[in-house]
Amino acid sequence: MTQIIAHRGASCAAPENTLAAFEQAISARADGVELDVHLTADGSVVVIHDDAVDRTTNGSGAVHEMTLEQVQGLDASMGQAGFAGIKIPTLAEVYALLQKTNLTVNVELKENAYHNGFAVIPKVLELEEQYGMSGKVYYSSFNHYVLRELKHRSGQIQTGILYGEPLVDVWDYAEAVPADAVHPNYQVLQDANVVRQCHALGIAVRPWTVNQEHDLQEMFVQKVDAVITNDPALARAIR
Repeated sequence: MTQIIAHRGASCAAPENTLAAFEQAISARADGVELDVHLTADGSVVVIHDDAVDRTTNGSGAVHEMTLEQVQGLDASMGQAGFAGIKIPTLAEVYALLQKTNLTVNVELKENAYHNGFAVIPKVLELEEQYGMSGKVYYSSFNHYVLRELKHRSGQIQTGILYGEPLVDVWDYAEAVPADAVHPNYQVLQDANVVRQCHALGIAVRPWTVNQEHDLQEMFVQKVDAVITNDPALARAIR
């Protein structure tokens, strides 16, 4: 059965990538959550999508230039009523919330011009072990070199290739990286043959970000392994 993964938590119901959004995902009975991580100036792993805090908080500046204290001193409510004062969480705080649930966690490694892309790898792997999340976490990235490095660390680490434009024979590319899954923009997943070919090679297909009823229906018809969606409650109703 196709799993339902709450994109940045249930971000239709609470500010994205906050503990409230992940609590909403639990309440909506999602099968898992997707989140994004960056490193702070003092080496903490924080859960935020953008390189900078400007869009999602009342602050300004690049995450990598701020300490954890500075990052968590910001209001991440995005102006949504009822969430004033909510903070950017650390990955540790999210794992503490989710560790006693059955939810899987898709950790997207956000790479940018400021960091060595491999610097975050030992930190996220350490947190996975520390919170007993092994077997419940898989990693995705648009930086496929990072995914290759993860596989070099351990063949048991599960990885997924993120991409937003059509790729020819993506199943062959996934084997070459190597990666266990492909995570396409759902809009480029128009050919059901992609799902068939990937499944024939044991490669999972998890499209993002599928929010509209007719698009969710199409993904379920194609029998993708998971849909990454802002609205897990709607996806459950359709499934």
